[in-house]
Amino acid sequence: MNRTEYMRQLESLLQNISATEREEALQYYNEYFNDAGPENEQNVIEALGNPAKVAENIKKDILWNGYGENSYQRAGADSRSVITYPADPQTENGNGEQRNRQSDASQTAQAQVVSPQKNEGMSTGMIVLIVILCILASPVILGAASAGIGVAAGLIAAWFGLIIGFGATAAALILVLIALVAAGIISMFTHPFVGMCLIGAGLICGGIGLLFLMLTVAMAGIATPAICCWIGGLFQKRGKAEA
Repeated sequence: MNRTEYMRQLESLLQNISATEREEALQYYNEYFNDAGPENEQNVIEALGNPAKVAENIKKDILWNGYGENSYQRAGADSRSVITYPADPQTENGNGEQRNRQSDASQTAQAQVVSPQKNEGMSTGMIVLIVILCILASPVILGAASAGIGVAAGLIAAWFGLIIGFGATAAALILVLIALVAAGIISMFTHPFVGMCLIGAGLICGGIGLLFLMLTVAMAGIATPAICCWIGGLFQKRGKAEA
């Protein structure tokens, strides 16, 4: 078995884990082979053992988030040498002797088989940088928040101001209607033409007053509750999405 066949079998045995974990594991073992060099390819394969055993160790490490007894630490990239890759104790010719594989550098070291370790969390420096940026940006954030609150309050005040203004206008025009009609009726006895003009003007004012009254009722009784329900629905959807 060569390196290509070994890595192909290992990849096939890791199909039932996530793609990210599988890529990290394969990259790790490829780097292991690279550090050892082509001349030590067979030594690496013998040291790692059966691909099924390596795959089982990787899955156990992912499941338990720990390091088993059969884990290994890869040789440093600077040395790029395979020192010793001991396998499980084996007997030769039935005499129970344990075999040791000698390295090209004539040194010995014990290697353990581990799955790649991931860097989790943010570094302390990154956290401190984020805190400093938040402090520096706080005036801008507070200013933007205040502006947003001011705009919202202004829109609400303008809306209710319109409702109050329309209502007041409707009430004033209805009062004018009553006054003009009354004056027109009184004038009809002495100056019929003037009385008719006053009554006509009063009716016009009353019609405009009724229009403003309808706008006031529509804004206060229909539009305002609908807008409140729409805003409440947006907050409910956002709360469900965050949950």
